[in-house]
Amino acid sequence: MRLKVIAGLVVSTVLVAALTGCNSVSKDKYNALQQENADLNGKVTDLEAKKAESDRLLVEAQSRQQVVQPQNDVPMAVDPKPYAGPTGGKNKTSGGTHLEIAGDVAFTSGSATLTSAAKKELDGFAKKLKGEYAGHSIRVEGYTDSTPIKKAKGKYPNNEALSQARAEAVRSYLVTKGVSASRVEAVGYGAAKPKKTPAASRRVDVVVLAD
Repeated sequence: MRLKVIAGLVVSTVLVAALTGCNSVSKDKYNALQQENADLNGKVTDLEAKKAESDRLLVEAQSRQQVVQPQNDVPMAVDPKPYAGPTGGKNKTSGGTHLEIAGDVAFTSGSATLTSAAKKELDGFAKKLKGEYAGHSIRVEGYTDSTPIKKAKGKYPNNEALSQARAEAVRSYLVTKGVSASRVEAVGYGAAKPKKTPAASRRVDVVVLAD
C-alpha cells in the first residue's frame, strides 16, 4: 500500500507541475500521464502480491520448522544395560540354569588356581551336572571386576585373560569329576558383565544350556 501511495504522489506531482507550468496541457499529454500512473499502480500491485506470497511462504516454512524441531530434541533410544549375570545360586532365566561361585571364594587375588573351598563347591556342581542336568551342554563363564591387572600382569595381561584362565580351571576340575569334556566349554568375559559391586562382579558361572 505504501508503494502505491508513493507512485500516486509522483504522478500527481508531475500533473500539478505540468498544469502550473503551462497555461494549457494537451489532452494527449494528459492521457499519457494518466496511463503512466496506471502502469505504475499495476507494477506496485504486482510487487505487493509477490511480497504477500513471500510472507506466506515464510510463515509456512517457520511453521514446518516448529513442527520438526521437537523431533530433534527427542533423545535417542538408550541401549539396554548388559546382562549382569545371575543373582546367585540357580537362575533359570537368560537361556539356562546358572550355578554361580564367587570369585573371591574360588581364587586368590590375581590367581587362576582353585581354592579348597572352590573345589568343595564344584564337587556339588559336578553331581548336578551328571545327574539332574545330564546330557546338557555346559558353558563355564569367567568374570572379573573392572580393576586393571597389576599383581599378575606378567601372566595375565588383562582382565579377559584372567577370566579365561579361571573359566578353564573350573572346566578342567569339573572334567576330573566325571563331567564329559565334550559337553563343557570355557569363556572369559572379563569385566564385560558387571554386577552392582566389584566383589559381586568377580565370579564364575557354570551355565547349563537349554539344549
